[in-house]
Amino acid sequence: MSDQFIFWDLETTGRNDKYDQITQVGAVLTDKNFEVKDKLEIHSKLREGKWFEPGALITTGVDPINLFKNNYPNYYEASAQLYETFQQWSSPSAIFIGFNNINFDEPFLRQALYQNLMPELYMTVTSNNTRMDVFEILRLVSVYSPEHIKFNQDDQGYPILKLDQIFKLNNISISYEAGPHDAVFDSLVTLELNKILSIRCPQIWNAAYDFRLRETPKKFMISNSVFTNTTFWGRRPTIKAQTLIGGIPGKNHHYLVYNLLFDPKKLQDLDDKELLKKMNDGAKRICEVFDGSKSKTLLSESYCFKDNKFAEIGIDELRLRANFIKTNEKFCSRLIQLHLDNQKQWPEPFNIEERIFESFPSPQDKKLMIEFHTAPNTRKYEVSKLFKDERYKELAVRIIYEIAPQTLPEQERRNYELEIQERFNDDDKSKWNSKNRILASLETDLEKMIEDENERVQFKQRVITFLNNESAKWG
Repeated sequence: MSDQFIFWDLETTGRNDKYDQITQVGAVLTDKNFEVKDKLEIHSKLREGKWFEPGALITTGVDPINLFKNNYPNYYEASAQLYETFQQWSSPSAIFIGFNNINFDEPFLRQALYQNLMPELYMTVTSNNTRMDVFEILRLVSVYSPEHIKFNQDDQGYPILKLDQIFKLNNISISYEAGPHDAVFDSLVTLELNKILSIRCPQIWNAAYDFRLRETPKKFMISNSVFTNTTFWGRRPTIKAQTLIGGIPGKNHHYLVYNLLFDPKKLQDLDDKELLKKMNDGAKRICEVFDGSKSKTLLSESYCFKDNKFAEIGIDELRLRANFIKTNEKFCSRLIQLHLDNQKQWPEPFNIEERIFESFPSPQDKKLMIEFHTAPNTRKYEVSKLFKDERYKELAVRIIYEIAPQTLPEQERRNYELEIQERFNDDDKSKWNSKNRILASLETDLEKMIEDENERVQFKQRVITFLNNESAKWG
């Protein structure tokens, strides 16, 4: 087992990792026995040009007016502190583990590192670091071992796996002055919940531990001709007995897998058009992509019999179907090629935030990032002009505007201010939280999330005051 774990959580101004921002980081470093070695808490001021979803602030209890008016470090300083601490804690390596961290917190972390010119934005999966997700473990436990954890259910009988509810229902005790939706508190709750799951459900927990490694899915699928993949549509789980078709060319750690609910012998003679229909038939599709880069856990064949459909088919027939796929190279090649030929083409991203995956920083630009950070503010703009990648030049201007705007050339400063002004005054369909988008969602969020009428009025007044202040700058 790895020598150390980093339990971590982020609070943010919304759900869009590209245009929203981290406002609080909480993290706990533990040894392999989950004994706490260190804690981290970082708050951040809001950066100019970033705003918020009202619902996000209602959830975290943050006063919108205080997003700018506080004594916290700016976004650049906070991101640098986060980066340096995680680098120190993960030496020589660590397992980064959170609650829904892979789908929510990690994209925010990468954007924070990217937008603030930190060299290693993939730090959770490089330098022998790996990651796990307690939320995904809990999901599997709720399906296969629900007797081991208490949870509420929705109107359809599906588990509600919200951390604040799980914490209360299972009497998890935390010695910390804050409460739910505080990043440090939630990190500590995740740590305690992880302990419970590792003790009560060791088979599932150990499987998740193995699947933190990117090489595990391929090895597992090759050595297990039939395996269980559990997918979720919202809260609704679907149990699938599957087998490996093959890797997807050009996509590392991505695999096409076949749903053994359907007899492949009945499909092999279909023409490409009919076969493609079967591949795209929603919940009845015969195959799907398994992304092995996201630490998603597969289980052995025995787990699929939780669904009576597979129990009725029987293990012998499932293995026969899997063997047909394994030995029918021509059919597998057709499926992979049809998948490749029918991928949706997405337009090239335009905004700088959306271009994060355009390319990795070159060794030269990585060195310049370090030089940029260590240079005095009066030299940062000069250093930024040396970047080969135009993205980093643009991001550097935003950083300098935040920490030392007087050092920017006047035209650079005006251009960036014009961009902020345009975004703030955009319509309510904008990708970012423009004034109009905030106003469009305000009443709905208030109605859904605040029961007390006086509290609604007070929060609404605070949002309007914030927007009026911003309008004075950017209106």
